[in-house]
Amino acid sequence: MTYTDYDGFVVEPTFTDLAAIAAEEPVISAEVAVVDAECQMVITPGPAATEAHRRAVTALNTVIRTRAVRATSTAPVFGLVQPLSTARRVVIRSAHRTAA
Repeated sequence: MTYTDYDGFVVEPTFTDLAAIAAEEPVISAEVAVVDAECQMVITPGPAATEAHRRAVTALNTVIRTRAVRATSTAPVFGLVQPLSTARRVVIRSAHRTAA
């Protein structure tokens, strides 16, 4: 599909899709702030730009950490009842055998 092929975009996002996008808004905003700070460091390097970048990265890490804590604190806990894989272990041996 090319960028001009609009036939692939006939499906509108559902309310669930829009809610997921809205839930990602804090992370997206923090990432944009980091990119803005990096651009500022390139345009006018100096201690102020470096400090702004440090604050933006700290804010991004805080948002990510907060989301991770919320996700793990509200997630249900499941125990494994059976192994995830029932495949047998395959041992590959060399084709050359020595005479006994």
